[in-house]
Amino acid sequence: MPPEANVERLDAAAFPEREACERLSHWLAAQGVTDSPVRHASRLSGGAVQENWRLQLDSGDSLVLRTDADAAIPTSCTRNEEYLRYQLAFRHGARVAQPYAFCEDLSVIGKPFFILQFVRGVTAGHVLVKDDKCVPDRASLVKELGKHLGVIHSTPHDAVRTVLGNPPESAVRQAIHHLRLQLDALRSPNPALDLCLRELEIRLGNGEQVTFTHGDYRTGNYMVDEGKVSAILDWEFSGWGNPLEDLGWFTAPCWRFGRRESSAGGIGPIESFLEGYRESTGIEVKPAQLRDWQALAQVKWAVIALHQEGRHASGAQRSLELALSGRVVAGVALEAMNLLEIR
Repeated sequence: MPPEANVERLDAAAFPEREACERLSHWLAAQGVTDSPVRHASRLSGGAVQENWRLQLDSGDSLVLRTDADAAIPTSCTRNEEYLRYQLAFRHGARVAQPYAFCEDLSVIGKPFFILQFVRGVTAGHVLVKDDKCVPDRASLVKELGKHLGVIHSTPHDAVRTVLGNPPESAVRQAIHHLRLQLDALRSPNPALDLCLRELEIRLGNGEQVTFTHGDYRTGNYMVDEGKVSAILDWEFSGWGNPLEDLGWFTAPCWRFGRRESSAGGIGPIESFLEGYRESTGIEVKPAQLRDWQALAQVKWAVIALHQEGRHASGAQRSLELALSGRVVAGVALEAMNLLEIR
């Protein structure tokens, strides 16, 4: 069915209706996922870039449906591409919800989607960094997070090639190039971010190490249940990358949710995080090695925030959360300059 066909779209108003759930139930049964009909669908919190829906089945079980938001971030992959990345990560031992099936038939809900195992846990960053009931042993949790990231980075290159093709000559040069293109696509100039990117290009441009990376490994993109990681979420930015970029992203000031003293994602000490990473990979990384990569993370988040603000301002996706994203850019850019000691 062509994209312009008159198909009921999955949105907050339409999807829970009986007809949409019936179509989805038939599709799930045809794919061999479940014969139990979908009783109800509810939008899950989070997911500023993509949408996640909980499908409650007559059997009492649940599944998760992941689909496109109304407007996309330019660097986000398609849902089919993300589904293949979920499969790759799951097959090679990453702590990820099991992927069950991908659908490109627009007659089902009006846009592509895929189905995941439903996993329980807390994702909200502002809760995880403050609530000791959710995280009773912070050093232990960040050590576990370091280990899980090491598992992702240890994915065999041959397996990654089957999904992503050959790696780039320099993952970091490619990342900086993409960020520059995204900046150039914006209406307003951002000289502070341009300056940071040029400095990072000089400092990091010769880094040629490449692995399978998550691309958005941070507090808010993993689930915690009873103090342990139950699932790593949101693989839409995953791909070939420099492993230090993931480490810098997780430990950058922009993802500490106000807990600046807890430099591992606002959760705990960076030393414990890097210890877990070393145990998983055999690679020892010192906190001082991540300073420039944390600056790159700040710039990356600033660029994403500008695009999120643009999604709201254009009318493509009205959202207070997206609108407020643009308010953080000046502070994030200043932090990047401070990390790079640019005056």
